[in-house]
Amino acid sequence: MKLLHHHSDLGCWEMALAPPAPALRGLVDTYSGYDERNTRFTRRHELPGIQAVLIVNLGAPITIIDTDGHTLPVASGAGFAAGLSDAYAVSDSTGSQRGFQVMFTPQGARRFFGLPMRALTNRAFDLADLLGPVVARDLIEGLQAVNSWDAGFRLLDAMLQQRMAIAPGFDIAGAREASWTLRQLQQSHGRMTVAALATELGCSRKLLAARFREHVGLTPKSVSRILRFRHALTLIDAKPARWSAIAQDAGYFDQAHFANDFRQLTGRTPGDYLADRLPDQYGLPVG
Repeated sequence: MKLLHHHSDLGCWEMALAPPAPALRGLVDTYSGYDERNTRFTRRHELPGIQAVLIVNLGAPITIIDTDGHTLPVASGAGFAAGLSDAYAVSDSTGSQRGFQVMFTPQGARRFFGLPMRALTNRAFDLADLLGPVVARDLIEGLQAVNSWDAGFRLLDAMLQQRMAIAPGFDIAGAREASWTLRQLQQSHGRMTVAALATELGCSRKLLAARFREHVGLTPKSVSRILRFRHALTLIDAKPARWSAIAQDAGYFDQAHFANDFRQLTGRTPGDYLADRLPDQYGLPVG
C-alpha cells in the first residue's frame, strides 16, 4: 500500500493506494482511500479516463453532475458508480470528503455490474440501483466498520471476488475482441486507426465499434481521443515544454487540435490546467 499526504494552502489530505488481489488483476486497476479536510476548493472537474469507478462516501454529502448532465446527490453512507465518459464530470463537496474508490477496467466493470458498458457511459448511478439494495448495503456497512485503509481494501478484495465468481455469462468472443482492441489503442496512445484494427480482426468498422461499445462503453475513436489526452497529461507532468511540442508528441494534428480537445475534455485551457492541477490528487479544482 502506498500512502500519500499533502498539506498546503489548498488544504490537507491523505490518500492510500493499493493494487487488487492477484485474482482481480486485469479486472481492477487500483483501490484508493481518501480523506480530504478543509480544502480550499469545493468543486472539481473529474477528468475522463479508461476506467469505470465505484465510490463509497463515508464523509459529508457530495453531489455528482455526470457527463450527461444528470445530478446525483450522494449522502454519507451511500455510494455511486460511473462508466467511462467522453468528457469531464463534476463533483461538488463542502471542502471535505472521505471514502473508498475502486477503479475498474472496462472488462471488470462489465463483469461486476453485469450490464453492457454502453448502459453506464457518461452516467453516474446510485449503488443500490446497480447492485440491488442488499448488496449495496452490505458493501457500504462493511466499509463503514473497518478501522484502516488496508482492512477496507481486503474487504473490497473479498466482495469483488465473490461477486465476479457468480457474474452472468456474456459474449466471450466479443469481449476478447474488445479487450484486444483496447490494448492496441493503449499501447499506441490512441494512434492506431479503427480501420487498421478492424482489418486485423477481419471484421467491419461498424461491427467492431458495436462490440467495443458493448464491452468498453465508448467507441474506439472516443477512447483514442482520451488516450491521446492522457498521454498529453503525462508529458505535461514530466517536464516543461512548449504546447506545440506536447501536441506533436501526443499525436495531435496541430496545437489547435490539442487545445480544442483539451478544453472539451477538461472544461479548461491547457494553461489553466497547468496552473491549477493538484499534487498527488485526482480531478481539477474549479472553485
